Amino acid sequence: MKRFWPQLLDLRALVLLFVLLSVLATVCNSLIVAYRIQRDALIDSTLEANRAYAAKVASSIEAFLHSAQRRMKYSALILADHWDDPAALRAEANRLRDQDLDLNAVAIVGASGRVLQTAPQVLRSGHDATLDSVLMEQTLHARKPMVSSAYISRSGHLVLFISQPVTRASGEFIGVIGSSIYLEQQSALHTLISSHFHHEGTLVFVVDGNRRVLYHPNERQIGEIFTPSPAVDQALRGEYGAMQMADHNQEQMLAGFAPVAGTGLAVIAEQPRERTLAPLAELMGQTLLGMLPAGIIGLGLILAGTNLIVRPLRQLSITAMQLTAPQAESQLLNVQAWYRDAAAIRRALLSGVKLLQQTLGRLHHEAQSDALTGLANRRAMTTFLDLLTQTEQPYAVLALDIDHFKRVNDVFGHDVGDLVLKHVADILKINSRSSDLVCRSGGEEFIVIMPDSPIAIAETIAQRIRENVATSQTPAVGRLTLSVGVACMDDQTPTADAVLKLADERLYRAKQQGRNRVVAC
Repeated sequence: MKRFWPQLLDLRALVLLFVLLSVLATVCNSLIVAYRIQRDALIDSTLEANRAYAAKVASSIEAFLHSAQRRMKYSALILADHWDDPAALRAEANRLRDQDLDLNAVAIVGASGRVLQTAPQVLRSGHDATLDSVLMEQTLHARKPMVSSAYISRSGHLVLFISQPVTRASGEFIGVIGSSIYLEQQSALHTLISSHFHHEGTLVFVVDGNRRVLYHPNERQIGEIFTPSPAVDQALRGEYGAMQMADHNQEQMLAGFAPVAGTGLAVIAEQPRERTLAPLAELMGQTLLGMLPAGIIGLGLILAGTNLIVRPLRQLSITAMQLTAPQAESQLLNVQAWYRDAAAIRRALLSGVKLLQQTLGRLHHEAQSDALTGLANRRAMTTFLDLLTQTEQPYAVLALDIDHFKRVNDVFGHDVGDLVLKHVADILKINSRSSDLVCRSGGEEFIVIMPDSPIAIAETIAQRIRENVATSQTPAVGRLTLSVGVACMDDQTPTADAVLKLADERLYRAKQQGRNRVVAC
């Protein structure tokens, strides 16, 4: 017996159905692939940024503590010559306390442990953390510069203690000069960490070797013992790195970590994973909405087709399954769309490919550029240096740093500081060549990579940049200066790391020599 199947759909409807399913599957697959690729790129970029940021903060804390120790070393030299003069000891303690506002208290202690002088004088009562007996015993026994772990003083303060031994010219150890920083109060450590610029949503905290929190944006967290964490443990072991981890609320975080060399302290910079990926979800939504009209137009045109459209539609469908491939556009152009409907579908798919490629390009650009200045970031700089190294192309590097930028933030605020960074970035763009790569490496520091540039040309350009900054009017601030270190790839500096290190060393020399200058040798 012959069966008759109801013909619910004609060829045109079937073609519409099949193309609709194919296009939807392709678009969904393309969006999923694009989302995964860019998600991983954003996570990697954020992890690297947090690692670099933690290292920068750790370096700043290390420099701050070493600076404090150098100042106390100077005082120790003065005290060694006047150790038996109480008036001279009192004057030096007051001078160090009054001239160095970073220090909350100063104490001078003899080799026997007896307190000789303190500043302020109220500390002579013996109730301040600088006079803690256990700490003094350790400090006197060590007879070397020390930075203590944080601890609770008898007066209830959370204290970090910095000390310097006092020895006579003959080498005889006669005592210690030390200073304390109250961590629960607004201090230089708070200012030092919080003044660094970084993207919104990043949380930075500092712990000591006992996992005690020394700095946290939430002041109630200061002094608490941090729960065991792989990032904190690795940083306290002296390791640098980044990882995904769960915080105490089991929220996934993207954390970078770095130790503060020689102090037993660790810096952690973390950002919620969800916050990192929030822009990606919005951009993918915009991509989907942008592709929707083109898809509707294409499907409407298919309704007007005939059996002749089957072959080109099959070609279009096959190509549509590979919209993310580099050759997708050329494949669409090769389809024999010799009638109007097929041509319209081809145009719609081409529009979708271009829109998807533009979106992917935009996401890639955001992952490779600094959000504030629009300059390249460290990730882009590393990629560019790797390319120059692989092609064996010589290059020069300018390491630039805005002089006294912390003072700008302290006096005018971070909003004006951001304007200054943008202003300097604009000057760097104007004074660099099209083949150069201008990067913001962090904070107020910039890097310019100049392919095929000998040291003389690099120094000339560096001088021009320095003069333009020094003679230009910076918004809301007036005139500023910057210091520049110049280095080239040669036999002594054959690697990118060596060139960058040499440029940084020469930048540091420019700072030491008075700032507002270029050091190229």
